[in-house]
Amino acid sequence: MSYDETLNRIKGARGRAIVLPGTLLGTFMLLFSSGLDAQDVTSPPRTGAAISRRMLVDPSSTTVALGKIRLIVGPLTPKGNIYVGDYQIKVVPYLFKSETGTLKLNVPNGTARKFAEGTEVTFTGKATNNKGGKAKLITGKATPSDKDKGSVTFYVETENGRMTFETSYRFAK
Repeated sequence: MSYDETLNRIKGARGRAIVLPGTLLGTFMLLFSSGLDAQDVTSPPRTGAAISRRMLVDPSSTTVALGKIRLIVGPLTPKGNIYVGDYQIKVVPYLFKSETGTLKLNVPNGTARKFAEGTEVTFTGKATNNKGGKAKLITGKATPSDKDKGSVTFYVETENGRMTFETSYRFAK
């Protein structure tokens, strides 16, 4: 049943429907009625917009002894309960330490819902190097500033310690 069909069905029922402003995952409705049972109310469909949109992450960098590490994350595409994309780590002046690979961030349903509602969320994932397939643990937090953008911090665990990358993100269709 479509959203419009649901609204028409509710409006046709005995009682008044009040529709609150929409959120990223759908519209919450509050139904006041006399004589309608909870079983008769059909909830609106969830749009899944937060889960179906690609996430674009701005490049970021951090410093290390005598150098700088730049993190470039390609568009992250949702696939089930994960976001997947490519990444590059460029180490200047130690270019031989640079790498490329695949980034996978876990996004359980509850996390996606909180995130879409504008709540800061934490996440985990892994970055797998294309050379040799060695994986690095990724943790982080994302803080929405509105429904389409916000800030994100990636913590990358390496054999030399934790690297922190702070940047921003935005969603694209």
